[in-house]
Amino acid sequence: MATTLSKLSKDRGRRLIQNTKVLMFLIGGIVGAFILKFAESIIYASSPGLWVLAEGQISRKLAISQLKFMIPCVVFSGPLGLGFGYLSAEGDNFLACISPALSSFWIIASCVGYVSMREATSFYLDGALFGGIMISCGASLGVISQWLMQVVVHEKRGHSSSSVSWLNILKDRDVREFFLLMLPATLTSGMAQLASLTDLYFASFIPAAAAGLSYAHLIVMAPLGILSSVIILPLLPTFSELEKPTRWPNLMENLKQVVMLCMVIVLPITSAMCVLAEPIISILFQWSTCDSNASALVSSLVLCYSIGSPFYIIRELLVMVFYALGDSQQPSLISMAAIILNAFLDWLFVSKFCLGAQGLALSTSLVTSLSALVLFYLLSRKLSGLLDTMALVGSLLQLVLCCIISGCTTSVIYKMLQYLSSAASFIRFSILKELLSIFLAGSLGICSFLLLAFLRFPELKLKGPFKTFITR
Repeated sequence: MATTLSKLSKDRGRRLIQNTKVLMFLIGGIVGAFILKFAESIIYASSPGLWVLAEGQISRKLAISQLKFMIPCVVFSGPLGLGFGYLSAEGDNFLACISPALSSFWIIASCVGYVSMREATSFYLDGALFGGIMISCGASLGVISQWLMQVVVHEKRGHSSSSVSWLNILKDRDVREFFLLMLPATLTSGMAQLASLTDLYFASFIPAAAAGLSYAHLIVMAPLGILSSVIILPLLPTFSELEKPTRWPNLMENLKQVVMLCMVIVLPITSAMCVLAEPIISILFQWSTCDSNASALVSSLVLCYSIGSPFYIIRELLVMVFYALGDSQQPSLISMAAIILNAFLDWLFVSKFCLGAQGLALSTSLVTSLSALVLFYLLSRKLSGLLDTMALVGSLLQLVLCCIISGCTTSVIYKMLQYLSSAASFIRFSILKELLSIFLAGSLGICSFLLLAFLRFPELKLKGPFKTFITR
């Protein structure tokens, strides 16, 4: 949507967003009705292990109920995404960045509501089922509240909704061109979700694997999702303005700068996360039913997912460039191949190598890395060799070396702080000691990476697309 709107006039853009929202509501409604009718079959197809494991009865009942209560997420997600694309093309990225906080708020509120009403409803509803339904309702309310906030913003800008003609929608050339770009782009952008469904299929046969994979994936993806929303999405209109072959050299210069900026942000976070995974997981989740064994499982999965995290952000960036160039076919083909490869590696690592949940996470990282490399190669060919591949790869390898040094620094500092804090009598609470050690070790490790990176690459500074990003 952001790519398409950057090439249209204001009136055509408003008409396009209105027509496509109507279509996406229709599609979402049809899919939602299908889910409501066949919820049990969908859960069985995606998680057959819940019908095999002895402890799977409660999980499958909970999953079926949650799927039904989260149908509003399906109905509103399409129009919500289109609205964010419209705002991004208008240069307003603030709403897109803060909107997910609404979903978080409602989910937290649903958890608080569950705790406060748990005893009162224990006679009527199973505790796990009631808690799952509350969280599902919180997720649905979060999406609906995001949509309502978008409606208010559009109304304030004078984009009042009016009736549309289906005949005009079908005749609209902009709508047809948008869907020709969007349909393959949907497969590309949804690769992570489709791959997670494949992982879930195999994880359903492994006790506690699905929960561990979900926790680890969210922890690793949180900073990457923020980075993608804050940096990559606002720069999409900038890339779209450089789509003509005569401006490809500028596109390449901007791409190199963005890649370097993303790596300077992602790599030190990744190194700190890998070193401090176990204490971080213990602090976050080792409460109530999450014991040391569960923490150890999630920590190992975080390490496996972290391997592919730098490649994930590069892949997202390269896909954005392909979209800006009007090419969504090649990324979609790569995504299809990646999904098939991920399914094969899941089967290989779980059934043959017996790697368990760690094998599923490692498969996702390997497939993400390979797809990013293939996209990089195809983009280099598409731009007729304007991309200096060897120079960029050399710079990235030097940043990886900085990442390794940063990780070692973080590890040494954490162990030193642990030794010193054990003798520090002025800190009475162990959790405060652990938090202080994690914070100081992580911060100093990240600072060591940034120091090495800026000493080695003094040209790393805000310019070009970064100035546009900061202005926005």
